[in-house]
Amino acid sequence: MDKEQLIEEIQTAFEGVLLKDGIGINQADRIETRQRDVLIQKGRNLDRMWWTQWTDIEDKYLSSYSDAMYYMDSAGLKWVLPAYMTYIIKHYTEGSFSIDSTIYVLEAGGLGVDKIDLYTEEQKRTIAHFLQFMVKLGEKWVDVESAKNALSSIWEPYL
Repeated sequence: MDKEQLIEEIQTAFEGVLLKDGIGINQADRIETRQRDVLIQKGRNLDRMWWTQWTDIEDKYLSSYSDAMYYMDSAGLKWVLPAYMTYIIKHYTEGSFSIDSTIYVLEAGGLGVDKIDLYTEEQKRTIAHFLQFMVKLGEKWVDVESAKNALSSIWEPYL
């Protein structure tokens, strides 16, 4: 599978996934930096004002907020994961911290192995394909051992 095919698969599998009441990028960033409640709420508002769909998130945010997923809830992670995977496929040779952070989240089952059931079968298969892509093409640029571990220990059954 080439880059374009994988991106298309991600877009199809995660089409219609919305943030709803989840924790988005701006809110997660403010939680991470332990800002006051009023600023955390402002981050929540910004997430909803700036991005209706995960496809609206610009690459500059995905590159800059490499740890945001660790501070999101399940709804936020499910919403942002396809954006990060798409970003990584396009830019995996550029050395962003977001690349390995995403792989580490997937290695942990996406915020815990018990959270895997949040994803549809199609989404799980897409995540497995993404990890295969990283293992195959990312050796010089990504933590391939973590991608292999994520694939073999959690996501491979969904291929």
